[in-house]
Amino acid sequence: MLIIGISILVFAGWESGLEIIYAKSLVGTSNVVLSVVKEQTHIELEKAKKGYQFRVYTLVGGRKGHYPQEIGGLLQPFVIILSWQLFLFFVLRTRTAFASLGINIGIFLLIQVYLLYLLTGYYNSDTNKLIYSSMLDSFYVFAVILVIKDNLLFRVFGKSVFHRQSLQ
Repeated sequence: MLIIGISILVFAGWESGLEIIYAKSLVGTSNVVLSVVKEQTHIELEKAKKGYQFRVYTLVGGRKGHYPQEIGGLLQPFVIILSWQLFLFFVLRTRTAFASLGINIGIFLLIQVYLLYLLTGYYNSDTNKLIYSSMLDSFYVFAVILVIKDNLLFRVFGKSVFHRQSLQ
């Protein structure tokens, strides 16, 4: 019940503006990486008809160009990660929960930055287009894999089951 309650609160926060905060941090991180590896390329977060979207500014076929990208499927799985990480603070030692938070959010952010990097070459490379298209809808899977990893490492759900069995 605790994880469901946390998830509801995180989703409410997400709908109330947490999504934009995370989107801006993802754009900022991506632009730092892009400034090192690509010239004349950056990403902005802009208001769209329905919410927000990314706008990619880059060279397309040797000419300056820009194109939009929706943010929903890329950002929404972060709700799973954030809910899980907050839940871990209730069931693990604080130090362990903070370590998991840093590792999981770092991994998730790194994969998302990589995806945005691929997006900047979407129209210049068939390989980038293929990898980007394959990864775009996979962030829910990445989030669940991180949750499973933590459960295997820390036996979050296994502790309470084994503890109850030993009491009987």
